[in-house]
Amino acid sequence: MVREDLTTLIKSPRLSSADRERVQLHFDSLRDVEIAMGGMGNTAVQRCSSEGLAIDQLQALENFVYDRYESTEAVGKLHMSLVALALACNYRRSASLQWGDPVDHTVYRVPSNAREWNLTYIQHRAQSDSAVGDDPLAAQAHAEIDLVRMRSFATGLDHFDARGLRDQCSVLWTNNFSDGPSHSFVNVPHIIWGNAGGYLKQGEHVDAGDVGNNRLLNTLISAAIRDTGSTVEDLGQGPGGQLDIMRA
Repeated sequence: MVREDLTTLIKSPRLSSADRERVQLHFDSLRDVEIAMGGMGNTAVQRCSSEGLAIDQLQALENFVYDRYESTEAVGKLHMSLVALALACNYRRSASLQWGDPVDHTVYRVPSNAREWNLTYIQHRAQSDSAVGDDPLAAQAHAEIDLVRMRSFATGLDHFDARGLRDQCSVLWTNNFSDGPSHSFVNVPHIIWGNAGGYLKQGEHVDAGDVGNNRLLNTLISAAIRDTGSTVEDLGQGPGGQLDIMRA
């Protein structure tokens, strides 16, 4: 119907030549969209479909009951699968996901946590939400929990990969602190998956050289908006610019 209306409008003798050019431009734009959508074929349907989603588990979240042993990892993986779908369908261009809580009482059943200390206790190396200790068994349990969480992260990334997003986006994982007992903000680890259209390096460990997070974020935001031809150089405080060591 829109095509027919525009065709009739273009032929109207009431339009000036300038108005006719504007309508023709709109008509051509709609045609470009139709051609692009027609070329998507089965690949687009596969990327933007419920295939691969745990539908029954997602629906069960309507009656969600928190389980301190299982909920954090299970719900995190489900949410990552939905974020991948939203990006693949172009419903959203960005998303953020908080994995756990600042004071996290999730209990991980890893080999070194037979005492069933919650995650905050393990991070503090003491049975406290505020005090800090040096319990070696907690330190070992923390390493084992990191492995569990990285496996969950990898499971979530499988959904991004399956929907063809590896070369189309970037996924950033990071943490509040670099170290649990000290709550240090120095050398906070970052994991970046996906090359954002070839803008970012992949498969490398990068030492940023003790620079502030602002330059890392400048680089990631510039990667996200690369199609605009613009970059971000001055986010936050500290020396501006991007981290060239991250760029492909």
